[in-house]
Amino acid sequence: MSDRSPPPPTPPAAADRFEVLRASRELFQRRLTEIVKQCGVSEPAVLAAFGQEVGEAHDQLAAASGVRDDSNQAVDLTASRLTLMGDDELELDISISGIGSRLREAGGRTLWRSQLRYMTLLSRPTMSAASNPVGAEAICPGLWVISRQGVRIEQTLALLDRLEQGLTAQLPALYGELDSLLAGYGIQPTPGQYAPLTTRSGKGLQQTGDNRPAPANALLALQQEISQRAEADQIASPLPFSGSGAGRSGNLPLDAAAMVMLRQIVDRLTTLEARSAATSVHGAAAGSASAAPPGAVKTKDLGLPLGKREAIILDTMAMIFEVIFDSPELPDAIKAAIGRLQIPLLKLSIIDPSLFANDQHPARLLINRIARAALGLPHNAGSEHPLCKRIGRLIMAIRDTLEQNDATLDAHLAELEALISERDQAIQLATATHVELVLDHENRQLAAQLSRNWLHRSLAKTSSPVIATFLDKYWSRVMTAAAADGGQQGQRWQQDSTTGDDLIWSVLPKQTAEDRKRLASLASSLLGRIGAGLDAIGVSAEERSSFLNTLFDLQTRALRSQAPPAPAPSATDQRPPEWDAGPPGGPCLLERDGQQVRYLRTPAGARSLPSAAADWQVGDWLRFSVSDQSPMCGLCCWQNPSLGTVLLFNPDWGYAVAIPRAALEQQIHSGRAQVASHMAIFDVAAERALSLLDHR
Repeated sequence: MSDRSPPPPTPPAAADRFEVLRASRELFQRRLTEIVKQCGVSEPAVLAAFGQEVGEAHDQLAAASGVRDDSNQAVDLTASRLTLMGDDELELDISISGIGSRLREAGGRTLWRSQLRYMTLLSRPTMSAASNPVGAEAICPGLWVISRQGVRIEQTLALLDRLEQGLTAQLPALYGELDSLLAGYGIQPTPGQYAPLTTRSGKGLQQTGDNRPAPANALLALQQEISQRAEADQIASPLPFSGSGAGRSGNLPLDAAAMVMLRQIVDRLTTLEARSAATSVHGAAAGSASAAPPGAVKTKDLGLPLGKREAIILDTMAMIFEVIFDSPELPDAIKAAIGRLQIPLLKLSIIDPSLFANDQHPARLLINRIARAALGLPHNAGSEHPLCKRIGRLIMAIRDTLEQNDATLDAHLAELEALISERDQAIQLATATHVELVLDHENRQLAAQLSRNWLHRSLAKTSSPVIATFLDKYWSRVMTAAAADGGQQGQRWQQDSTTGDDLIWSVLPKQTAEDRKRLASLASSLLGRIGAGLDAIGVSAEERSSFLNTLFDLQTRALRSQAPPAPAPSATDQRPPEWDAGPPGGPCLLERDGQQVRYLRTPAGARSLPSAAADWQVGDWLRFSVSDQSPMCGLCCWQNPSLGTVLLFNPDWGYAVAIPRAALEQQIHSGRAQVASHMAIFDVAAERALSLLDHR
């Protein structure tokens, strides 16, 4: 297929990873040392010790296994540096811990982006902020080195204040350099980092990353948190923060002053929107294939005083869009398209505060469905991608609708729902050949398994090495073909199984006249049935003649009541009593007519899991992992009702993935996979923004 996309990028090999880590560590050390020097630390020995301590902390965090919870790794690092503290050291510990928290806040989006790339580099998709090798946990040990230079506590605290100011100002640029460095080495951000923050939208309480229940309406909670932090004036409110239902019916009348302020804000937003639109047109005229992600519009962009109700609304929405624009799951082309709705939605949020209280507000559903429609798009999908173009046209129509008074979004929501349904159905229909490949493969596997089990039982009935060899080399193949034809209950299986039993019995010593008479009457038909079975698997007359001659001799000895020669021990005889060996482990590639399936087998110990891990079905999009590759996002198109194998497909892969359901549920249970189609991006972004605020 000419339009086949390459598999998702994999983490670098060990040698390459070492080179990338070395380069990143050196940049991190060098730039931090420069910042510290600018803040007044001039002694070469202290600067060298600071750089060494930062480097060691980086290496220790990078070398953590990732098998345990990442928070434990950070605790181990901290514990390894603790000493018995006096009062001064306790005060320093409190001060440095506070600096660490504020440095995490100062790093902002660039720190998060570099952490996402480190997750890929280290193959640790669940790495927490506390375990980031270039996070505050790697800087604080260096601050301890500077603090232990023998000066008075007052001087040390003053120096720490200067260091905090310098680091806070320059860390975003440093993390931007690190992000560019890692991107230059081809390290992609790890997608799928919202899973700990949400489950299916609208189903009870959700969970945040720190295992506390998230509020049922994270957006409203985020707005309230921002309001409390800003110590906003509580206007008896022409525009309440909460409401029920969509639209404007729940709003109280505006007084004249509020109307004037509202009109001024809307006018500023309109001017900003026109400027953004002109920039977009200029970029399109220049032939830009994919617009860069836009920036979130904040209070400072409009010159609004902090703490005002409108400023709180704008800053709340800004945090939502900031998280969406930083999402590694969405291609830049889709982020740019969503960005065109940012200012119209900001206007709507000021006029219609029910957007914050109502999780079914049409504007929120709109953003959620746009992201749902874009699920599975490759990271590098540009604006010319057919799906991106269609979503882009929809968004332009939505913008026009939002400019109208009392406009309804119902038609656009229905159009997005139709797009989602149409795309999912087309993807499922495209997997007919893939499903046949998996069924044929699993039928062959099952047939081979049934044949192996039959062979094990049959070998236990014979002491003749000749018969054992024949059963193992030839008749097991006959039984495999019989199992594939109709299973264990099929007529062919029953006939060929009886033939095998008769063959084993025919060479046993015949002690009675009745047994000898039976063998004499059976011999001719037995040879015919053996011949028919060998014909079915393509064994030539020359190849079978030696065995048939030997069989005649063995049956002659049996008629004379003579036992066959004693067997020599062989590997065949040493199989365990309940031998049930399956096919060799490891994945395999199935292919037919240019269609490919990567078939993955059940990992050891995998089992079906109850509860939320199983809350998905055919028709859902899943984000999951294959070996050490970056997470993939595909549509669950089919499930084998008997074996539970799940087929996932994304047209941009160029192949399908068949994986046991138990393996997927194990990944979901451990947080390494998510049901992407259950995630409402607007609500997830609100939860993520609220979580970021909690760490400030």
